Amino acid sequence: MADFTTNLTGVAQLDDRLIKLYSNQFIISAADTLTKGLDSVVTINEQINAKSISFTKYSKLSLATTALNEREEVTSAAMSDSEVLLTPAEYGNVVTLTALADLQSGGMAAQAAFRLAGINARETQEKLLILAAEASSNEIIVNQSAESSLTASDVMTRAYVDRAYNKLARAGVPKLEGGTYIAIAHEDVIYDIKNSASAGEWTDLNKYSSGVSAFSGEVGMFRGFRFISSPLVSVNADAGSTTVDTYHTIFLGFNALGKAVSMPVQPKVTGPFDKLGRFVNIGWHGVFAYGIIDQDALWVVTSASSIGSN
Repeated sequence: MADFTTNLTGVAQLDDRLIKLYSNQFIISAADTLTKGLDSVVTINEQINAKSISFTKYSKLSLATTALNEREEVTSAAMSDSEVLLTPAEYGNVVTLTALADLQSGGMAAQAAFRLAGINARETQEKLLILAAEASSNEIIVNQSAESSLTASDVMTRAYVDRAYNKLARAGVPKLEGGTYIAIAHEDVIYDIKNSASAGEWTDLNKYSSGVSAFSGEVGMFRGFRFISSPLVSVNADAGSTTVDTYHTIFLGFNALGKAVSMPVQPKVTGPFDKLGRFVNIGWHGVFAYGIIDQDALWVVTSASSIGSN
C-alpha cells in the first residue's frame, strides 16, 4: 500500500507562491503613489553599489559675445566642475506578526502588514526627500528677516510665489515636465495661496492634466508652478513668534534634487526563527540618500498660515 503522505501538497510546496502573492501586495501599495509621486521630481537618480556616490556638476561656459578675429585662433574656454557627494544610509521598518493573529483574522493580518509596509516605505522616502529639500540654504521668509519673527498674518501670497519664480528664472534654471516649475506645499499654505489668487489665476488640475502626467497629490497650477500638496511637508510647531506654527514651501526646477541608491527599497520577509514557527517579520529595507544637486534650482519660502496653529 502506498504511503498516505506521498505527493502531499502543503505549505512547504506552495511557500514560494504564498510569498510572491504577499510581495505583489507590497508593490501595489507602494506603486499607488510612486508612479508619479515625489520621486518623480528627482532629476538625477543614480544606482551604484558604493559607500558614497558623487554627482558632478559642470558650470556653464561664459557667453561668447566678442566677434572672432579672422586671423587669430579662438581662445579655448576652461571647463569648471564641482562635486556633490551623497552617502546612502540604511532605512527600513518591520512588523513581527504572530501566527495566531493571522489565523484568527482569517489571514487578513498578513495582508494588512504587507500593505502597511508598502505605505510606510513610500511615505518614508517622500519625507526624506522633503527634509533634504527643506535644508536648502536658499530661503525667503515672508515679511520678516527670521523665521522666529513670523506672525499669524505672515502667510504665503502670490507675491512670494512670484519671488520664488524670479529666483529660479533669473538663474536660468530649466523647467520640468509640462514646461513649469514644481512647488511642494502643505495644504494649509495652498489654502492661503488660493485666497490670494485673482479670479481665474489658480488652474485646477482637471483643466490642464490631459496633456501631462499628473503627480500624486498635484492640485493645480499657479504663477508658473505645478503645486503638489503633501501632508509630509514639515509643520514647525511654535517656530514663529510666540505660538505661531511655520511652514516650508519648496520651489524647484530641473536638477534641483538627486537620489543616490546603493540598494533599492524592497520588501522583506524573514523568519520564522522560533521553534514552533509562530513569528514572521514583514517589512521593507533600502539603502539610499536624497540631496540637493543644484542649489540655484531650489528655493524654500517660509511662512505662517491663516489656518495653522497660531
